[in-house]
Amino acid sequence: MLCQLSKATTRIRLKRQKAVPPHCWLWSLALLAAFTLKDVSCADLAISIPNNPGLDDGASYRLDYRPPFGYPEPNTTIASRDIGDEIQFSRALPGTKYNFWLYYTNFTHHDWLTWTVTITTAPDPPSNLSVQVRSGKNAIILWSPPTQGSYTAFKIKVLGLSEASSSYNRTFQVNDNTFQHSVKELTPGATYQVQAYTIYDGKESVAYTSRNFTTSRRTRHKELLDIKILREPNTPGKFIVWFRNETTLLVLWQPPYPAGIYTHYKVSIEPPDANDSVLYVEKEGEPPGPAQAAFKGLVPGRAYNISVQTMSEDEISLPTTAQYRTVPLRPLNVTFDRDFISSNSFRVLWEAPKGVSEFDKYQVSVATTRRQSTVPRSNEPVAFFDFRDIAEPGKTFNVIVKTVSGKVTSWPATGDVTLRPLPVRNLRSINDDKTNTMVITWEADPASTQDEYRIVYHELETFNGDTSTLTTDRTRFTLESLLPGRNYSLSVQAVSKKMESNETSIFVVTRPSSPIIEDLKSIRMGLNISWKSDVNSKQEQYEVLYSRNGTSEVRTLITKESRLVIKNLQPGAGYELKVFAVSHDLRSEPHAYFQAVYPNPPRNMTIETVRSNSVLVHWSPPESGEFTEYSIRYRTDSEQQWVRLPSVRSTEADITDMTKGEKYTIQVNTVSFGVESPMPQEVNTTVPPNPVSNIIQLVDSRNITLEWPKPEGRVESYILKWWPSDNPGRVQTKNVSENKSADDLSTVRVLIGELMPGVQYKFDIQTTSYGILSGTTSLYPRTMPLIQSDVVVANGEKEDERDTITLSYTPTPQSSSKFDIYRFSLGDAEIRDKEKLANDTDRKVTFTGLVPGRLYNITVWTVSGGVASLPIQRQDRLYPEPITQLHATNITDTEISLRWDLPKGEYNDFDIAYLTADNLLAQNMTTRNEITISDLRPHRNYTFTVVVRSGTESSVLRSSSPLSASFTTNEAVPGRVERFHPTDVQPSEINFEWSLPSSEANGVIRQFAIAYTNVNNLTDAGMQDFDSEESFGLIKNLKPGETYVFKIQAKTAIGFGPEREYRQTMPILAPPRPATQVVPTEVYRSSSTIQIRFRKNYFSDQNGQVRMYTIIVAEDDAKNASGLEMPSWLDVQSYSVWLPYQAIDPYYPFENRSVEDFTIGTENCDNHKIGYCNGPLKSGTTYRVKVRAFTGPDKFTDTAYSFPIQTEMLSSPGKQRLEVLVKDLRVLF
Repeated sequence: MLCQLSKATTRIRLKRQKAVPPHCWLWSLALLAAFTLKDVSCADLAISIPNNPGLDDGASYRLDYRPPFGYPEPNTTIASRDIGDEIQFSRALPGTKYNFWLYYTNFTHHDWLTWTVTITTAPDPPSNLSVQVRSGKNAIILWSPPTQGSYTAFKIKVLGLSEASSSYNRTFQVNDNTFQHSVKELTPGATYQVQAYTIYDGKESVAYTSRNFTTSRRTRHKELLDIKILREPNTPGKFIVWFRNETTLLVLWQPPYPAGIYTHYKVSIEPPDANDSVLYVEKEGEPPGPAQAAFKGLVPGRAYNISVQTMSEDEISLPTTAQYRTVPLRPLNVTFDRDFISSNSFRVLWEAPKGVSEFDKYQVSVATTRRQSTVPRSNEPVAFFDFRDIAEPGKTFNVIVKTVSGKVTSWPATGDVTLRPLPVRNLRSINDDKTNTMVITWEADPASTQDEYRIVYHELETFNGDTSTLTTDRTRFTLESLLPGRNYSLSVQAVSKKMESNETSIFVVTRPSSPIIEDLKSIRMGLNISWKSDVNSKQEQYEVLYSRNGTSEVRTLITKESRLVIKNLQPGAGYELKVFAVSHDLRSEPHAYFQAVYPNPPRNMTIETVRSNSVLVHWSPPESGEFTEYSIRYRTDSEQQWVRLPSVRSTEADITDMTKGEKYTIQVNTVSFGVESPMPQEVNTTVPPNPVSNIIQLVDSRNITLEWPKPEGRVESYILKWWPSDNPGRVQTKNVSENKSADDLSTVRVLIGELMPGVQYKFDIQTTSYGILSGTTSLYPRTMPLIQSDVVVANGEKEDERDTITLSYTPTPQSSSKFDIYRFSLGDAEIRDKEKLANDTDRKVTFTGLVPGRLYNITVWTVSGGVASLPIQRQDRLYPEPITQLHATNITDTEISLRWDLPKGEYNDFDIAYLTADNLLAQNMTTRNEITISDLRPHRNYTFTVVVRSGTESSVLRSSSPLSASFTTNEAVPGRVERFHPTDVQPSEINFEWSLPSSEANGVIRQFAIAYTNVNNLTDAGMQDFDSEESFGLIKNLKPGETYVFKIQAKTAIGFGPEREYRQTMPILAPPRPATQVVPTEVYRSSSTIQIRFRKNYFSDQNGQVRMYTIIVAEDDAKNASGLEMPSWLDVQSYSVWLPYQAIDPYYPFENRSVEDFTIGTENCDNHKIGYCNGPLKSGTTYRVKVRAFTGPDKFTDTAYSFPIQTEMLSSPGKQRLEVLVKDLRVLF
């Protein structure tokens, strides 16, 4: 029996060899070897070439190997494009060592050894496996070596199959050639399976041969002999192919009906091409369900007979058989022969599938139609089929090609083909002379489909001329890139998905570009002309037309050059020239130009001076020729730029506004249509310079600076002469060069020094240019006298001195300066200056009737002939007058408005000073006679002082005598309470302490008020007043556990001040203890229960709302019962006298009533586990009861114990029933 194992896979990675040239194609190759045992041992290999591009038609591989058994055969050459990603190698011998060599050949290398490898194929399993059972514990396993291939050892595996031998699992390796092995220590009567493997060169067979056997059981002579009789199992049901592809068939079958007894299915396939042609499938489930098996490694398109049988140990059923085909391989490389594609037909070509595949024919169809055509299979590698009579030119069709084996078709191979569209019609061309472009139009054939048009043009008559291809989706196109002067062949094709129609062609000629006249020069009795053409334009020759101005005669010259000289023309005449380019008998647009010939020059030029800055020029006309006017121009020697005057037709011209001091060159020439004669007439003349004017005298005591604007025109130097007016014989001279005397371009400044102070001088000034003198300019300046006196200023603060200034001075010596008088001024136009003679002995001057507080500028000079010296200057200010009255016009709690009278004289502002509440001096400045002082403290006395100020710190500040007055501010609301906090907090009341500083009283405090609000209940609010002398206060009737906001304010006669806030959550305490006589009362009792009554008003909510109640029961009330955790009823059962215990978990009974009746002892506590239990009381026993109230989980208070209550003694059943009846009646009423 053959059992399939999972495949073993071996990969060998081959790296690039460093000696290979870099331009060769190299790959890392993986050799994938898979060995699968079949009826005849064999092995399949796949040589993987992952990166083989297959693009080089000349590249190929040659595979060689030893020993020479396999397919493809040794030394087989395979083209690179035919390989794909791997080379399939099959029919290898099992258990054999193979050596492989792969050679690569392309255009540059021949038989280059790409890689070599040695592999060992897996051996076949042993054959003829049998087992001889010798006894219940021993057996001998026998086998034969594989029928094909080599081996080195065998592996025997023995597995226990029955329950008695399930733990038996042993493996043995046999290296000798005895082909048998003894197995010992077996279990009598147990079933085992033997698996035999072959080992060759360390490699184990991927399949094994197996056999089951059962050891004999020892029997006694009295035991019966068990005989097992086997019968043939039932035949399986129908089966189908659930999945199929090129190499796989997955079959699915139904179990036999009835199922019968069997353990396996045997599934086989014929021809036996599968990796495993016989499969054994275990039965699954009871009753069994459908089963399946897959056959892999089949030949594509081949028909196979598949049979399924059931097996029970060595018995096998009759087969269920069926025939199925695998999917054939698809065709390859669906292409279309462009030579056979027309407007209504095409030819499709395809290649036969690569590899082994069985099929009968090809099926060819178009996706849009249901018609299918068949092509018989042939031995040719390429097949084809012609589609004809298709009436849709330009449309795209999807062609599907399949291989057919029986009725099974392969996966489709597809390709798209587009029929050739019909040619366009009515192709025309139009030349647009305005834009120098060509427009072509055409019409599409209405029976054709196309998505665009292809326009192709190329230049004729020239090798490698202008050629271009354009596309458009419209039937009108503007060709803007045609070169001028060319002959073109132009064609238009309709295009549908890159399939072109036949061409429709025409021939077109383009006009050459217009030449451009580049240079047109006048020459003596002629013209020299040159032009240039567009580099992209072609022309055969040029035509030049010219005509004389005023005549109708036109002359034509033809040339192939781009320049021309025209001679023997009339001097001074104007000519119009036109230049044409000619190509293919088409003339370009002309380029026209007008040019005149040089005229003859004028004669006999003379010049006449008319005014100081103008001349009159005369000349004679030329001897012959034509001219239109005369041109006059001139320039100076310092400026090379010519100045052109308006043209004239007379023989004289007046040149005016000539620059003084310049030397001029004047030219006269004849002009004809803007062209001047090359030989003009010219003369030279010089204009006298301008004298100086507008002299500014900058006079000092010992020097004079003369400053004047530079005269218009040219000046080379200045000549200055001067002497004292009373002594003409002391003449002095100074020459000043113009370019050295000026500090800038527009002003001349000359310093004359070493003069006597207070003396008058005479000055004469002239200018020179090119040796010519200007007129003389004279002036009579006087030097300034000196003042060397000391001046003292005196004024007083007293009332009679506030309008007087007295000046005292010392004399200036006459030897140092000549002067006549002293002059004194206060800088006020209303106060006259005072003067004193130079020889006056009284050295004091007094000014009276002045303005108090005014600043006076005191100036003193010496004066000589009306010329004053530099002044001595002083500044002094008179003291201002003080104010006489100070009043308060408005008084509030924080402000006081003051007003006072205005003082006489001048002043700048008023200074108001006072002491603040912090005893700091505050000063305020104002320019008005009123001010409002703010930010004062209410109910305070302030003293204000006002001082009049005149001047500033930087301009002689004077202050008057001060005036003071006192005022008191009004009351205001008090400030915020400084300290506000509780001194004692109880659940329903709180005691506060507060304080208000006297500085924040702002008046007389009348009272304090505290307001409070419950943050969770705004209706719970109130206010309480306190006397002004109090600093403590108690707030009552608050709710325990609630949060309150407390706000305190102080109050004066004006009102309340701002609030100070405090937030407090009231504490919750245990309820107040009730009076001793407040105890629960007895309502009813029985032998095991006591009913008590208590009321809601037993406990007060003063320390917090009572939320829960519980009952404390005590037989021994002397024991402590004040703890939070009380014993339960179960806890006291072990005592003969019960300690105080809690009868129930806390609860709240007063939801809708104020009285609660509670019965003690009503529960059965046998199964009670959690919390407190209200268990029965003992009969005939005295108890005392108290009630516990809770305001919180750990805050509680108890009442006093009740009066003693004794339970009833147990009695007869009738009496007990009566007690129950009475109890029920009480409950009802």
